[in-house]
Amino acid sequence: MVLVDDDRAVLGMVSDALSHHGMTVHAFSDGDCALKFLEDPSQPEVDLVISDINMEGMDGFDVIHRVKAINNTLPVVLMTGDATLDFAIRAMRMGAANLYQKPLTVREMVNSVFHLVGLHRELRLAEAGLRGLVRETRHFSFRSDELNIPSMVRHLTDRLVPFGFAQPSNVDVIAMAYHEALVNALEHGNLELDSSLKGDIFNPRDEFEALSRTRLSTDPWAARRVDVRMEVTPERYEVIVRDGGNGYDTRLVGQCVSDDLARRFGRGLAMIHMVMDEVTLNPAGNQITMVLKKKVR
Repeated sequence: MVLVDDDRAVLGMVSDALSHHGMTVHAFSDGDCALKFLEDPSQPEVDLVISDINMEGMDGFDVIHRVKAINNTLPVVLMTGDATLDFAIRAMRMGAANLYQKPLTVREMVNSVFHLVGLHRELRLAEAGLRGLVRETRHFSFRSDELNIPSMVRHLTDRLVPFGFAQPSNVDVIAMAYHEALVNALEHGNLELDSSLKGDIFNPRDEFEALSRTRLSTDPWAARRVDVRMEVTPERYEVIVRDGGNGYDTRLVGQCVSDDLARRFGRGLAMIHMVMDEVTLNPAGNQITMVLKKKVR
C-alpha cells in the first residue's frame, strides 16, 4: 500500500504499525512523490492508498483526485485530525473508501486496512461470475461470537457491480457503509460497548477491545444474534441488519443536525446516510434498512 503524510512522526508511526502486521508499506511525506510512484509501471501494484488531508502543497483531496485518474478502482482512505461531517461528505463524494480520524487506534486502523485490501481483491474476482444473476434473497443469522464482519460484507457486496447498483470506483464506499452497520449491530447493539472507551494509538491498553473480548465470551452478550437479510431485484438492493440489543430512541436522530448526528450516534450512521438512497430505522432502534436504487444501466 501507499501511505502519504507530511508529518514524519505520524508517517513513521502508522507505517511501523502496518508493517508490524505484515503489510508492505510505501511511505511518502508528500503527494507528488506518491503519485509518481503510482504512475511508474516498473513499481509493484498496490491495493490501497492512505493519505492525510491537511498537507502542504498537494492535500489529501488532490491525492484522491489524482489517484482515481490513474486507477479508479484503487481504494483511497483519507486521514484527518478534523473529521467534520463536511470533510466526510466531500471525501465520500470524491470516492474515498473511508475517513480515519486522528488520533488513530491501531486496532481500528489495521482491521479496516485488512478489510479494504481483501475486499478490493475479492470483488474483482467475483464480478465476472455474477453477471447472469437477476434476482436473489439471502438471510444470515449469527451469534455475536460467530459473526465475521469482513466475510459478511463480501457476501453483501459481490452483487453490487454485476447488478448495476455500483461502479468499481465506488463499491468500496458502499462496502464500508455495510461494514459500519454490522459493527454498530455487534459492538453497540449486542455487546453494548460505548465508543468513549476507545483509546488512541499511544495508549498501551485498549479498554474497548478488552471489554469486547470479555463480552464475546460471556452470555447474554455472546448469545445475542445479528440477523442480516439481503434482497436484490432489478431496481432495488435492500439490506436489513438487526441486532439483539436493547436499541435506542430513534426519534432523537431526526432532531440532530449533521455534525451532531455524527457526534451523538457515531460516524457510522452518518456515513450510511451519505451512501445509501434510503435508510430506515425501526422504532426499537435495533434494526436498520439500507436501500440502493439502480443507477448503472
